[in-house]
Amino acid sequence: MSRPPARELLERVRHLHGLLRGRELGFAFMGGLALNAWTVPAPTYDIDLCLDIAPEAVPDLIRALETEGFVPPPTAWLESVGTAKFQEFSVSWPFLDGLIPADFFLTSQPFQREALERSRLVELDDGFQTQVLLPDDLLIYKLIAWRKKDQAAVERLLSVQRDLDWLRVRRWAERYGVGDRL
Repeated sequence: MSRPPARELLERVRHLHGLLRGRELGFAFMGGLALNAWTVPAPTYDIDLCLDIAPEAVPDLIRALETEGFVPPPTAWLESVGTAKFQEFSVSWPFLDGLIPADFFLTSQPFQREALERSRLVELDDGFQTQVLLPDDLLIYKLIAWRKKDQAAVERLLSVQRDLDWLRVRRWAERYGVGDRL
């Protein structure tokens, strides 16, 4: 499967931004897009965001996304992810010979709600601003996920960001049982 170029990805980010703003939903981008806002940019091929939405409202949002060209999930719309049990759903968009995912993490836990409240408006592209998670909160998410690519993201983040709220990071890392990864 081909990977989308940065321009195609940013077009989808703009599209989601407009759709979610139009529905008056609180959201912030995370993952590779947010990392690129706070570190030296690197290629990213999907979209991750946290979203303030009630679980019972997700099916309606998925239908709205489908009318905008996104492909709905093939099975259950809501999953609990990893040891933290973050609630998530995914949609995709067709690109060349495959589907590119957009993963939505519901703000169902106190850490996620705080992370969304603390998010900041940043410029991702010429003249395009949107909310992204702060570096501290990205670090916590990456410590929890802890795949190889997350470990690399932690190194990338720490190589550039020196002014992190370490008390907050340690507190949440301990609560999620990942304090030993610091």
